[in-house]
Amino acid sequence: MDNWEEYLNTFVPSEKLRHEEAAIRALWMAITASQLGTYGVGAVLLDEEGEVLIEGHNEVYVGDFRSDLHAEMVVVNRFEEGPWSRDVARRCTLITSLEPCPMCMTRLIFAGIGTVLHLSDDSIGGMVQRRSALPPIFREITEDQNQVWGRAECSEDLRRAAFHIWDQSRDELDRRLPSRGNRASEE
Repeated sequence: MDNWEEYLNTFVPSEKLRHEEAAIRALWMAITASQLGTYGVGAVLLDEEGEVLIEGHNEVYVGDFRSDLHAEMVVVNRFEEGPWSRDVARRCTLITSLEPCPMCMTRLIFAGIGTVLHLSDDSIGGMVQRRSALPPIFREITEDQNQVWGRAECSEDLRRAAFHIWDQSRDELDRRLPSRGNRASEE
């Protein structure tokens, strides 16, 4: 599907799947990133009542090149620049359209975000499915903080949309950018 905006405008969220609304918002952020010429990944930080606190999208190729500005990093930066405390972070849920990479997962551990959920698995570089490969101290920190990692409760259609938005943006960047050798997991 090429017209993701039309798809999301007509998508009817299920009332039975508690993360559908946040998943849709993360997908809107992913579409925005893709339209800006960077990786199509979006993230939404929810407060303890499930209301959107902060949202963001990948900004790696927005303006100057910034390898650190993955969607999750953008959201955590905005959170940490705001008036909220680590205690608030522990009660928040981050919904991201793509499984966090090693850099983002480490940052989310140190930021103390209580729950981190993703729509699409990332078989190339996603770390949630590889948590056991984290250095022991990182595993200890995430366990001590009782952080929850996993897949968002949303439809398979939204998972597929998240993957395709990301994958199409990667293909577009591959055509546009100088050769990068083997394609790494860059969100």
